[in-house]
Amino acid sequence: FQKIFVLNLPSRTDRRDSMSLAAALSILQIEYIDGVAGDDVLEKVLPPNNHKTMAKGNIGSWRAHMNALLTIVEQNISTALILEDDADWDVRIKRQLETFATAALGLQISLNNSNSTTLSHLRGDIDASTAKGDAESGASISISALPRLHSPKSSPYGLEWDILWLGHCGAQLPFPSPASRIAIFNDETVPEPQHLKSHPFAPHDAIASVYPPHTRVVHRSNKTICSIAYAVTQGSARKLLWEFGIRGLDRGYDFALRDWCDGVIGGVREEKKGEGGRPMCITVQPPLFSHYFPPKATSDIMGHGGGYVAKVESKYLRWSVKMNLGRLVWGREVVDQWPDGEGKMGKGV
Repeated sequence: FQKIFVLNLPSRTDRRDSMSLAAALSILQIEYIDGVAGDDVLEKVLPPNNHKTMAKGNIGSWRAHMNALLTIVEQNISTALILEDDADWDVRIKRQLETFATAALGLQISLNNSNSTTLSHLRGDIDASTAKGDAESGASISISALPRLHSPKSSPYGLEWDILWLGHCGAQLPFPSPASRIAIFNDETVPEPQHLKSHPFAPHDAIASVYPPHTRVVHRSNKTICSIAYAVTQGSARKLLWEFGIRGLDRGYDFALRDWCDGVIGGVREEKKGEGGRPMCITVQPPLFSHYFPPKATSDIMGHGGGYVAKVESKYLRWSVKMNLGRLVWGREVVDQWPDGEGKMGKGV
C-alpha cells in the first residue's frame, strides 16, 4: 500500500504509544489521522438522513474515517490501508499479506471472468455441495491450485478491487458457486478451530466447523462487520466519501461499509447494473488484523462485548505483536497465545 493511516484520538496516548511501537517492530511506516469526539461534530455538517439516532461515539468514528478518506482523495493516494488504533496483527503480517495478495488476485480473476478458461479447469475441484448453493459447505479453490498469476508490482493485490477488508469482527461465507472462495490450507498462522471467535463471549465462527484446522479463506465480503482494518483505492475512497460524507448517513460507519460492499446502499443500488456493478470488496477469514483487548479494555465508540473483557488477548492472532511487545523489544522469543491442542472443541460444537 502507498500509505498506512491510523485513526487515533489525541487523548488516547496509550493507544498511540502501543501502535507506534508495534509498527516500528514490524517495520511498517504509519501516519496518524486524528480521531474525532462525537461532541465536536456540529449538527449542520452531518449529511442528510436519520443520523440523529446514532450515538455520539459512532458519529465521531464516522468523521474520523471520513477524514482518512478525505486525506487519501486530497493527496491523490493510489492505495491506502486504514487502521483503527486498537488494531493488532501477527508478527508474520508481511508474509501473510503476500499470500493474501495471491488469493485476492485469483479471486478477482475468478469473479470477473466467469466464462474465462483461466480458472475454469479449477472449478472442477469444487465439491458437489456447490451445486446445492450451501453457504456452509467447504467448497473452494485451493490457493495451491491457482495458476501462476501476474500483477503489476505497483498493485500486488490486483487491479479490480475496491475494498480489502483485512480486519473485522465477523463475516459470513458467501455461496461457493460460482467459485467465490480461495482456501489457504495448512496455514500455521491460523489458530485451531476452538479459538476462532471474535470475542470471548461470541459463538465460534462458521469457518471453524466448515474447513479443516489451520485454513484461511479469502472471499468476497458478505455481511462483514467492524472496520478494524481495510484498504481502499483512490477510486473507492472517492465513492465512499461521496456516499457517506455527502450523500447520506443513517448508521454506524462499519454497518454502512458492510451494506456498501454488499451492494444494498442507495447509491450503489442506483449505479449498479446487475451484479457487475457491486463493489469488489474482498475479505479474509480469519482476519489478518484483530482488536487488541488490553487490561481494562474500553472503546471510544462502544464497549467491547458489553464493556467487559476478562482476559488480555487479541483474537485470531497466534504471534500477536501487541501481546509480545516486551519480548520483541528485548529480542526474546515470541509466545503463541493460541497454541494447538489447548481447549479443544468437543463434538457438535
